[in-house]
Amino acid sequence: QSKLEDFVCVSRPMRNVLREIANVSKYDCNVIIFGDTGVGKEKVANLIQKNSDRKMQPFVKINCGAISPNLIESEFFGYEKGAFTGANTGGKKGYFEIANNGVMFLDEIGELPLHVQPKLLRFLETGEIKRVGGSRLSYSDVRVIAATNRDLRQLVAQHKFREDLFYRL
Repeated sequence: QSKLEDFVCVSRPMRNVLREIANVSKYDCNVIIFGDTGVGKEKVANLIQKNSDRKMQPFVKINCGAISPNLIESEFFGYEKGAFTGANTGGKKGYFEIANNGVMFLDEIGELPLHVQPKLLRFLETGEIKRVGGSRLSYSDVRVIAATNRDLRQLVAQHKFREDLFYRL
């Protein structure tokens, strides 16, 4: 278990980062972490989760760039039996169901395909989950921490990332 007090830092910028982590950990809000590759975005997400009220709940980590664009919706939201060829005969829970009451870390959020962004936005606004191939709505209470090394404002300007999703995160 990582606690903020376990980290020793000397530089003012790093002390400011730890102060921000301590502050945002207190609030049950979505967070987006920006930074270059290798700067420790996942470590920051871990610290936020471990110092939050959800520390004893599931912490699900997903790399959005590592999942096939064709499968990402079913991985996030699950699917019902028979939803598509090759689907598990009993259906499958999605990551947002698995993370219920906990935290979901969406690494490389800038790689999220456009076709999934509206459904993620809807989830962030309402907590609604509708499995692929299903018609029943269920709900999940998940805090989302997202991270990217991409310039999301530039992706918004290029119409590759939804502006409303950017601001919701």
